[in-house]
Amino acid sequence: MIGRTSPREAGLEEKWIRRFLYKMQYEGVNLHSVLLLRGNDIFFEKYWAPFDADKIHRMYSVTKSFVSMAVGCLIDEGKIALSDPIVKFFPDKLPENVPEFMQEQTIEHMLMMSTCQADGHSWFTPGVYDRTKFYFAQKPDKPAGTNFHYDSNGSYILGALVERISGMKLLDYMKEKFLNRIGGFESAQMLETPDGVAWGDSALLCTPRALMNFAKLVMNLGAWDGEQLISRDYVANAISVKTTNNLEGSVHRNRYGYGYQIWRTNENSFSFNGMGSQFAICVPDKDFIFVCTADTQLNSEVDNPAIFRAVFDELVHHLDGEEEHFNYDLQSEAQLSVSLGEKESAFQQEVNGVTFRCDENPMGIKWFRLSWDEKNQGCFIYENAQGEKKLPFGMKENIFCKFPQLGYSNDNGNVHELNGFMYDCAVSAGWVEQQKLQLRVQIVDRYFGILIITFGFRKDGVVGVKMMKRAEDFLTEYNGWMSGRKA
Repeated sequence: MIGRTSPREAGLEEKWIRRFLYKMQYEGVNLHSVLLLRGNDIFFEKYWAPFDADKIHRMYSVTKSFVSMAVGCLIDEGKIALSDPIVKFFPDKLPENVPEFMQEQTIEHMLMMSTCQADGHSWFTPGVYDRTKFYFAQKPDKPAGTNFHYDSNGSYILGALVERISGMKLLDYMKEKFLNRIGGFESAQMLETPDGVAWGDSALLCTPRALMNFAKLVMNLGAWDGEQLISRDYVANAISVKTTNNLEGSVHRNRYGYGYQIWRTNENSFSFNGMGSQFAICVPDKDFIFVCTADTQLNSEVDNPAIFRAVFDELVHHLDGEEEHFNYDLQSEAQLSVSLGEKESAFQQEVNGVTFRCDENPMGIKWFRLSWDEKNQGCFIYENAQGEKKLPFGMKENIFCKFPQLGYSNDNGNVHELNGFMYDCAVSAGWVEQQKLQLRVQIVDRYFGILIITFGFRKDGVVGVKMMKRAEDFLTEYNGWMSGRKA
């Protein structure tokens, strides 16, 4: 199915590819391969020795996206359902007392990285032989199905699920279902955990061309040469926004939402992401796929965004001879940034004025409620170690007020006295999903800081809250996970 053509025939002048590669060289990005596909044709392919077209490459967390499609095949066969609790399939791996949050965790929660675990427990610990038992033995951090948190161990469990239900090795099952049909995976390998289970969250090895074929299959919504290999509906859901993953409240290349083990990215694109910059970036609106392999672990926080910026700035934006268009009114009134999301949600009335009792949490918050007045201005009311606090906020607009916590430094740094002094702040909120509210608190005093609070509500009255702060020597009381229920 995949052919070859020239950059010009694909609608991109070679100068933009040269600019892309120059930027990679200038930034010092340690690339191993780059492949560009438009339609069904590769129009550029380059390898850095000792890598070549036939050498298999570790794909790290790109593996998760393959596992997602394998799960979709099991669903197509009617062997599992998205709503199935994961504990149903591993009775022999469970501890004596399974926490309620784990009992409630479904396959869909795991696909969309909305599990009950967020602490990042590492299985790279001496003596961990059975990673599945290790996963279920961990204490939950939050209610499943409320807020996103990247749970690599959970992705491993999905791969183990595929092996357990299919009775086959994970890679063999995927080959039977779709990889053999799309081709390129004859030399592919899958590393395993100590007990012989597929290391399904990180350890697929295949060629970059094979990865490109897989990306094309997914962008074709599971179809290949007219044959539907994976349910179209499942793949469409997998590449859509199933949960908000922007708990930082920032505009970032991988904070546009998360599907089923697949990242949404900017300009209606999606991507498979692996540690060290293993990427397949799919841009359906342009029928364009970018694949690269690399090892950027030394400088990933710089190199990963640099790759994404260059892909769009130098390649995507110039397909079909398009020129970039910048639209900024220099005379417009400048406004302080506000929360992401929407001003209104039908779910708002479900929680307006409702008190939630909180489980023990790092913030020491005992209870909270959110309320809105007739002008749709809100207030976050809660009780912590200092007593009852009130933090007003505007919906998609800032309210300027005092941040209610006492004891922060004023004239002298590192002096924390309860003398009534409070920082000036700007507070806004937005519904980032129908049932997720995000507050953005900006400290705008002689000290600067940002606090993002994301409330993820379930319809059964359970709430998961994530607080993230970026500040030098304050807001430490507002950092961590919290769960609660309607009082």
